[in-house]
Amino acid sequence: MDYASISIIALLVHIIINYDVLRHPQIEQTSEAHSSYKLFLICVLIFYLFDISWGFVHNLRNPLLSSIWTELYFMAVAVAVVFWTRYVITYIREVNFFSVALKYAGIVFLGFEFIVLVMNLFFPIMFYFDENGTYHTGKARTATMFAQILLFLATSVHMLSVTVKTRGKIRHRHRTIGGFGIAMTIFVVLATLYPVLPFYSLGYLLGICLIHTFVLEDEKEARREELERLFQVEQIREQELGSARFMAYTDPLTGVKSKNSYQEDVIGIDRRIEDGILKDFAIVVFDVNGLKLVNDTRGHEEGDRLIKSACTIICHTFKHSPIYRIGGDEFVAFLMGEDFRNRAELLETFDSCMEKNSSCGDVVIACGCTEFNKVRDNCFCTMFSRADMKMYERKKQLKTM
Repeated sequence: MDYASISIIALLVHIIINYDVLRHPQIEQTSEAHSSYKLFLICVLIFYLFDISWGFVHNLRNPLLSSIWTELYFMAVAVAVVFWTRYVITYIREVNFFSVALKYAGIVFLGFEFIVLVMNLFFPIMFYFDENGTYHTGKARTATMFAQILLFLATSVHMLSVTVKTRGKIRHRHRTIGGFGIAMTIFVVLATLYPVLPFYSLGYLLGICLIHTFVLEDEKEARREELERLFQVEQIREQELGSARFMAYTDPLTGVKSKNSYQEDVIGIDRRIEDGILKDFAIVVFDVNGLKLVNDTRGHEEGDRLIKSACTIICHTFKHSPIYRIGGDEFVAFLMGEDFRNRAELLETFDSCMEKNSSCGDVVIACGCTEFNKVRDNCFCTMFSRADMKMYERKKQLKTM
C-alpha cells in the first residue's frame, strides 16, 4: 500500500497541473512539439495507473497475475520513454545527425524491450516471482534500465547543447527540459538499485512539475504577451483605418458627409428600392447661388466661407438628416424619420429664409425636394433628377427676386 500511495499522489498531481492539456482534444498550440508532449503526458498517466495497480497486485502474492501485470508495467515504462525522446526532438525542431540517431534509438529501445518481455514469458531473464509472490529481478532488467538511462542522458545532452545557440526565456526552457532528463536519469538509477520502491513515479512527478512551471507556464506567458502585442497592433491599425475612412467619408471644408459617402449610401438606397423595403424617404438637392461670382471677384477663400455658411444653414434646418456635399456648391439631404414627417414645414421655413436673404444680399441657396414613389421610382437616380429639376426652377425664382 505504501508503494501505491506514492503513485496515487503523483497521479493526482499529474492530472491537476496538466488538466487543460489532458482534457481538451486539442491543446491551444497545434505545433508538433505540443502534440508530442500531450502524448507523453498520456503515456505517463497510463504508467501511473499501472504503477498504482502493480503495488496492489504485488500485495496479492499471486505469481501469475503479478507476472502479467509487471510485463504490462515495463511496456508502459518503455512507451513513455520513447515519447519523451520524441518530444525533445520535436521541441528543438532541428534535424541533424544527433536528432535522427535519438529518434531511431528510441524505436530500437522499444523493440528491444518488447522482445525481452516476450522472451521473459518463457525464460525469466528480466524478472520473475517465486511461489511466495516475491519479486526478483534479472540481468535483462538491468540492461533495459541502463538503456533508459542512456536515452534520458542523450535527450539531456541534445537539449543542453542547443542552449548554446539560444538566448533569453527560450534558453531557460531548454535548460529545464534538459534538467528533466538528468533528474529522470538519477531516479532510474535509484529504481534500478531499489526495484520495489516507486522512484520512477517520483522522477516523473518532479520532472513534469518542473516542465509545467518553467516551460508550459512560460510559453503561456509568452503567448499572452504576443497576443497583447498583436491586439495593440490591431488597435493601431483600426485607428488608422478609422482615420482614413473618416477622411474619405467626410468633406474637409464643411465637415458634412463627402461624395464618397454619398455614392456608397446611394447604393444602399438602390438596394432597398430593389428589395421593396424603402418607404418614408425623400431627398433635397441644394445649390448655392452666386458662388462663381464670389470666387471671381473676391477670391476662392471668400468662396469657401460662402460654402461653409450655406452648409451651416442647411444643417441647422435639417438637423436630423444626413447632409452630403457632392460638388463645389451642391449639397444633398436624405430626409427620414422626423425630418421626413416635418418636411413641408422645414422646406417652407428654409424657402422663407432664402427669400429674406435674397432681399438683403445674404447667402442664398436654391433647393428642390421630392419623395420616393414606389410606382415610378425604380432607382435613386429618378428621384434625384426630379429634385434637381425643382432645384433649378427655384434657382430661377430666387434670381428674379
